[in-house]
Amino acid sequence: MKYFKTIICFVYFLTSVLTINAQTWKDPKANVNDRVEDLISKMTLEEKISYCGSRIPEIKRLGIPSFEWYGEALHGIIGWNATQFPQNIAMGATWNPDLMFDVATAISNEARALKNMGKKEVMMFSPTVNMARDPRWGRNGECYSEDPFLMSEIARMYVRGMQGNDPNYVKTVTTVKHYVANNVETKREIIHSNIGKKDLYEYYFPAYKACIVDEQATGIMTALNGLNGIPCSAHDWLVNGVLRNEWGFKGYVIADWAAVQGLEKRMKYAKTQPEAAAMAIKAGVDQECFRNNVRNAPMVNALPKALEQGLLTEKDLDIAVSRLLRLRFMTGDFDDAKLNPYSKIPESVLECDTHKALALKAAEESIVLLKNEKVLPLKKDIQSIAMIGPFANRCWMGIYSGHPKSKISPLDGIKAYTNATVSFAQGCEVTAKDDDAKKIAEAVELAKKSEQVILVVGNDETTSTENTDRTSIKLPGNQHKLIKAVQAVNKNVILVLVPSGPTAITWEQKNIPGIVCAWPNGQEQGTALAKVLFGDVNPGGKLNATWYQSDNDLPDFHNYKIAGGNRTYMYFKGEPLYPFGYGLSYTQFKIDAIAIDKKKLKADEFITVTANVTNTGAVNGDEVVQVYIRNLKSSKKTPIKALKGFKRVSVAPGKSNKVEIKIPYEAFAYYNSKKGKLKVEKGTFEILVGNSSDNISTTKTIQVKAGAIPEIKVGQKSAFYNFDVNKHGRSWDYLYKNQANKNTTNIKEEDTSKWIEYEITFVDPGFYVNTWNAELNFKFATKEAVIETFMSGNSIGTYTILNKQRNLAIKIPIPPEYGQPVRLRIKTRSGTVEHESIKIIPPGKVKPFVISKIIDTSK
Repeated sequence: MKYFKTIICFVYFLTSVLTINAQTWKDPKANVNDRVEDLISKMTLEEKISYCGSRIPEIKRLGIPSFEWYGEALHGIIGWNATQFPQNIAMGATWNPDLMFDVATAISNEARALKNMGKKEVMMFSPTVNMARDPRWGRNGECYSEDPFLMSEIARMYVRGMQGNDPNYVKTVTTVKHYVANNVETKREIIHSNIGKKDLYEYYFPAYKACIVDEQATGIMTALNGLNGIPCSAHDWLVNGVLRNEWGFKGYVIADWAAVQGLEKRMKYAKTQPEAAAMAIKAGVDQECFRNNVRNAPMVNALPKALEQGLLTEKDLDIAVSRLLRLRFMTGDFDDAKLNPYSKIPESVLECDTHKALALKAAEESIVLLKNEKVLPLKKDIQSIAMIGPFANRCWMGIYSGHPKSKISPLDGIKAYTNATVSFAQGCEVTAKDDDAKKIAEAVELAKKSEQVILVVGNDETTSTENTDRTSIKLPGNQHKLIKAVQAVNKNVILVLVPSGPTAITWEQKNIPGIVCAWPNGQEQGTALAKVLFGDVNPGGKLNATWYQSDNDLPDFHNYKIAGGNRTYMYFKGEPLYPFGYGLSYTQFKIDAIAIDKKKLKADEFITVTANVTNTGAVNGDEVVQVYIRNLKSSKKTPIKALKGFKRVSVAPGKSNKVEIKIPYEAFAYYNSKKGKLKVEKGTFEILVGNSSDNISTTKTIQVKAGAIPEIKVGQKSAFYNFDVNKHGRSWDYLYKNQANKNTTNIKEEDTSKWIEYEITFVDPGFYVNTWNAELNFKFATKEAVIETFMSGNSIGTYTILNKQRNLAIKIPIPPEYGQPVRLRIKTRSGTVEHESIKIIPPGKVKPFVISKIIDTSK
């Protein structure tokens, strides 16, 4: 009998194993929906619930390992040795969607390489398509533009490049954020954006719709704020109504950090956590962004009680989890790697020569020449240059940046580019500090004895970042005082701006002969700046937002009205400092022979605008032809003008290029609030063609017939959709001309410096920060000893220890992986240093802690 029972048990076990091995969910040839349905049918309730947070535990019995649904790739992977491209605000200034596609292809290739190495997943929380409606918003640097059309055209190419074009697999999962109208950081978890449907459909929605309907983006992140009295993460009309039903979105929706918890704790919208979790699921939200080594996402903890209390059913949960599982199948997680073309992407693409060259090209194309009184380009026989300013000796790449090995500051770039004597003075800090007066005096003395001054100023995470809005659009701290003091002793000043958004530099515009906007411009920013300043690259970038003269030009920060809010170039009635679309060149262009192919436009038709662009100057250059429209006799509130087409074109001196831009009937639409639809009003429209919103070369008129714009969903395409198979239909490796281009050229020098290492484990503070503060403590240090800090092989900073100094404040870049120990190496470059400890000062309310143990030393 015992033997018989053993046989029965063995047969049962064998049958179970065979059943698991023969499951539909493991069959790559099966329909993805059938695979999802099969897998979810085999999951326990607890396993399903676990998918509703960022850190998902393994399902051992099914052979599914643990998984982290959390990644950042705003302008490069937040990781070690990943290429960092220009910040989004800079990419928008290129006015070059195809370049954005190339950049996104490189970023996603690096993401896949890291996944293939077992280091990261490919669930990316980007792009950011919140409109840059107000320059005071702390996250303006993450945005491509204040204009919905320019934003849409750049953002769609990011999604296209990131997701790839394989018919069976997505290269990376994109998560378009933050849906919707998250444009104030202060108290963002408790405030509401009050916006009418007209502004939503005409201004705040278009970029999301372009990414979702046209490009089939895989994910959406709901914002922390509320919309019109309802938190975005429980907004049934916003998610189920617009996103899922109206636009046909089938991807996943994630609530921003702990936003489901916030429905009760901060918004006071739900009475309990179980009710909050049920509200989110029923509104169409599938997951809550939250990762912690010890705690589950609040939504995960609340769902069991929500189910017990009958606030939602397991079927409701299944719908949400199915959408999440579907993406894991789409990334190829459950298939043989040989079936997935992206599994072939090698480690060697990380910060490879091709990607660094692309980062340089993007940085060059983004730079905007704001003023030039015949002082640029600089003469190459300059004998002495003073590099001054808090951003001169710093490669500031903007928020949400990773950690590449190579970072070229403006000072590095200028030094490498010229034979002149190049000297540096900080001048002041970004924000006001007690020793700024002394530093300004030092900068003035350096300026007095230098032939040329290059002043590099701007704002960083101390004044503009997640959780921190700008209090003014003026230069922060004492930077304006620095500029005036230096200009008073040396008129040969070039001002270089590294801003997070439009900056009020009215005095500088009147008094400084040459001004360049160089942005947080990626890891190659110093080289790009040098090439532009010395004329090897002719700047062709254009401003992607209106630059105002002062804070007085701005309406109330919390006023989200566009049509009635005097906001953006479309409705601003004042005189801007620099208009939207503005940017100078080292050459001159003439835009003429402008024509339109129709005098009357009917529904479903296009109007084709043609123009000749002639370079009448002496050097090669890029011009951006911009097409705006204006309704002359509208019965509704319509923009003064609105961008509806553009093209960047390179023209050799003395040559002409013909530009052709198609404008669809849809471009003439407005949102009819009574009908709840996009409609076109019968009337006379102007077609305005120029090279900025305020510099129009020619105006044409056209009669447009009335009509409605048909609703479209995922699977259909808008009239603005344009897929060029030769540009966008290529395999992942089109960037690399040969195998060598996927390699990195590093010249390693022998390093005999003494070093010590501390081991630090960082915990997620629950919000983004670029760096943590720390304090190095010494037992002994010789006068003016020099140390350099490293993390994971990446140089962080070099510091001089002053006489008898026992401690030194430093900043440490946050590691890409929280909860895992990372080593901080400190090399002694000159002098003698004896270390005692390091004090780590986390952001927020986390207590500082001291590490005394030195984990390793040089031999």
